[in-house]
Amino acid sequence: MRMARGVLAHSLADTTRRGYRSAVSSLARFCEKYRLTLKFPVSADTLCLWMADRSRSLTYSSIRVYLHGIATSHVEMGLPSPIADCPIVWRMYKAVKRLQGSQAARKRLPITTAILDLLERHQDVSSTAGLAVRAVMWLNTCGLLRSGESAVRDRDSTVLRRSHLRFMSEAKEELRGNDICRAAYMVVHLARSKTDPFRAGTEVVVADTRAVSAMLAYLAAADDLRPDDPLFRSERGWALTVKELVAHTQRMLVAAGVADVHAYLGHSFRRGGATSLHLAGVPDSVIRIMGRWHSFAFARYIDTPLELLITAGRSMICTRGKRVAFAGEDFKPWA
Repeated sequence: MRMARGVLAHSLADTTRRGYRSAVSSLARFCEKYRLTLKFPVSADTLCLWMADRSRSLTYSSIRVYLHGIATSHVEMGLPSPIADCPIVWRMYKAVKRLQGSQAARKRLPITTAILDLLERHQDVSSTAGLAVRAVMWLNTCGLLRSGESAVRDRDSTVLRRSHLRFMSEAKEELRGNDICRAAYMVVHLARSKTDPFRAGTEVVVADTRAVSAMLAYLAAADDLRPDDPLFRSERGWALTVKELVAHTQRMLVAAGVADVHAYLGHSFRRGGATSLHLAGVPDSVIRIMGRWHSFAFARYIDTPLELLITAGRSMICTRGKRVAFAGEDFKPWA
């Protein structure tokens, strides 16, 4: 039994497990607050009281994740899930969702290559740290990277290192030393990725010339980087954090006069990469591969400009008076 539980523990990624531990901690704090005894298995009544209390500080989507975290903790302890076949728990969850109304998910706008071009004159190219920010912005958008894959979220995060970056020639040969200045594209090795559950590593190809140029300019300034050093360093000399990256990006957006600055967050780069490819006419099947998605769920990341929707709507008039094939027969919309 102990061996089976040990194997079962590997079913969750470290980040997922940390989130689930937070769920149990939240439940424990609730019980301590109201002087309740936390017992496993947790009763449905306790879960309902906890949801009602936390509905003031957690969104309904977070509560759902926490519920599954609490349930997983039970299963790994050999206890029955407290949310399976328990209608009252899900009725309470539905009530919380309704009370919070049509509270939309936090709006995230895409940082496309067009926006990066707009920000070019606001980039700090006089310092190594400024060049690092510019390089990581272009890398994230053109490589469709999650911000946590190029920068770090916390001390437990996997760090992208200098040795994880390679420059390639048109002949697909790796370039070294001064020869990297004639690179046709670059390859980034992600040691850990959300879409790589077996931690085999993932190779990301970035061929946008602006992204390659931004990286080369940064590395020319950061010529003291050793293979095991973090690829991107902040002004303090440490690995660049997601928080620092977002703060730098939002300051530049403000300087450029972009509206809704706070809607541009860490995931905006990945979203912007998918949107940029879509607007460039790249097939969805290729976007899916480039973004390392296992399905076409990425379509929800793509932001279609209003102007394009208006143009598409107006194009319907082109069918007026034309004969088209419909259900195997000739069909004329307006005679």
